[in-house]
Amino acid sequence: MSHSLGLETLIFDEDIDSSVQKCPGSLTGYLQDSLSESLLMEAVFCREAHGRALQGKPVCDLNQQNSARKQARESREASLAIGRRFARLAAALHSAPALSALAGLEELHHSVAFRYTLGILAIDADLTVSAFLHQTVISLISAAQRLLPLGQTLASRMAWDLKPAILETVERSRSLSFSTVGSFAHLPELASMRHRCLPTRLFIS
Repeated sequence: MSHSLGLETLIFDEDIDSSVQKCPGSLTGYLQDSLSESLLMEAVFCREAHGRALQGKPVCDLNQQNSARKQARESREASLAIGRRFARLAAALHSAPALSALAGLEELHHSVAFRYTLGILAIDADLTVSAFLHQTVISLISAAQRLLPLGQTLASRMAWDLKPAILETVERSRSLSFSTVGSFAHLPELASMRHRCLPTRLFIS
């Protein structure tokens, strides 16, 4: 909840319209673009980690490749911080040795940690990718609520209206490989790089 993943800078720079009550399409369009680019890439890594969990294979190379695809240090460190916290929580709640080993990794991205954990728990692949994308979108909408005059009703409507885009991203992730997938998400990457230069900051990233 302490990360906006570049959203705070985009709102400060007015790349996302601050009059969200009058123009909700600006934020919705940004979230749709994220689902078709950066979150699609995360979904592919998420799906691969699920397969590794079922086969008992390591995920170190997944984390290394994920790090290499995140150009902005802030977005990379945010993903790693969230991933490590998620893994530690999962290991504390479930006694599986594989989860304890996962929590011990220093380099662990959120998408990999989430998918590997749910793979260990034998939860369906598509359901896990859907849950990851839904959680990420809800987190971004929650960040927007603290940065914009965005009420609960409109926020809930946005989350509901984005469900078809989430399902489309789940569908697209089935046919892509983690070794070749990439994304062109210059706005959030540049915004993440500039975040530490803002005159005031509510979020870490």
